[in-house]
Amino acid sequence: MANVDQEKTKTASPSTTFSMTQGTREPPAPICFPKFATTQQATLFNKLKNNQFSGKVSCQTEQGRESHIYCYLGRIIYVTGGTHPVRRWRRSVLKICPKLRKIGLQSIAIQQDIAASIRQNNPISWDYDLLCSWLKQQKINRTELLEIITSMVIEVLFDLMQGGQVSCHFYPHKKVLYPSVLLDPEQTIVTTWKSWQNWHRSTLGSHSPNEAPVIKSLEKLKKRSSAKTYEVLSKYIDGNRSLRDLAVYMEQDVLRLTSSLALYIQLGLINLKEIKDLPQPLTVPQEKSLAHDENKLIACVDDNPRMCQLMKDIIAEAGHQFLGINDSSKVIPLCFIHQPNLIFIDLEMLGIDSWKVCRKLRNSKALQQRPIIVLVGQKGVWEPLHNKISGSSAFISKPLSKEDILDTILQHLP
Repeated sequence: MANVDQEKTKTASPSTTFSMTQGTREPPAPICFPKFATTQQATLFNKLKNNQFSGKVSCQTEQGRESHIYCYLGRIIYVTGGTHPVRRWRRSVLKICPKLRKIGLQSIAIQQDIAASIRQNNPISWDYDLLCSWLKQQKINRTELLEIITSMVIEVLFDLMQGGQVSCHFYPHKKVLYPSVLLDPEQTIVTTWKSWQNWHRSTLGSHSPNEAPVIKSLEKLKKRSSAKTYEVLSKYIDGNRSLRDLAVYMEQDVLRLTSSLALYIQLGLINLKEIKDLPQPLTVPQEKSLAHDENKLIACVDDNPRMCQLMKDIIAEAGHQFLGINDSSKVIPLCFIHQPNLIFIDLEMLGIDSWKVCRKLRNSKALQQRPIIVLVGQKGVWEPLHNKISGSSAFISKPLSKEDILDTILQHLP
């Protein structure tokens, strides 16, 4: 390994050495690496392997960003945290699984799988549970799963190499984690180091592949590039995709893609900027779904806070639980997770997408028998919409009264 490691770094000082007695229940003391390069990574994982460590290793950079590496008997199971964990997961899946890329991660089937994995409350993460679930369902094979996890581990180790000083904390798991695949760190570290070395030898080595290119001036770029190049750059570069995202999207190697942009960046025609991660699909719910309690759960899809509060007060007074959803993008996933017994949907909030939402809910085995009540703004308007908005059980005209709501609940939840 020393022959590979040509960077000018120091090995861990005596103060950073650590000991893990095999079989001990005491968590190992945290250690600090001045630079988490190849030798230091190899030292860490050799210790983990020799001591058959099972649990979580949390690696924190000087910037305060924390990555979590899950191990089983010293082998890597999975990684979470770090820079852009959601983007990283999506990239790896789309790059390695053409079948899932064709279906689309926003499809109703995938959203149902995500909701089911979130409900499982996996001790590692929902996305790990989802990958394991896909393996059991044969949506991916074991080789693809191993490649996905390897791709994610390489990105995390790469970013830790750029993070300067790294502090590692160890959290042994009381419960044994049963892995779907085991990744030996040695070859992964070598691959990461080669990738990191090639990146830092490039013109833009001081930048991060997590940064996003943004065109500073379309007019100037058009004058300084060929028509074909301008067409490609203006089509794909929008400031919302990182270099890593673009590489997967354009099916190119990230280093090759970045090198092709170097001239335009040096000319000031394209800038590189930091961007945020994509949002989590959903906030992880409580340990048990609301619908599992004794009382009925009634959901209200409405972006009006006053309307939601009115519905909540009336529904609570009637002895039922309330689930308010004010984000249209979360209607389907939240309903899949909590499985409400009755759903009120505001037509004005979802607009023409209301029929799509109703149809998706109806296509779910878990929700196809649940009443869906559509709230409309004007009397006489909803009749011609009844057939268009497929799957709805009834319509109520606004403004709503307490009697309207209670009558509807009694009618559909006797």
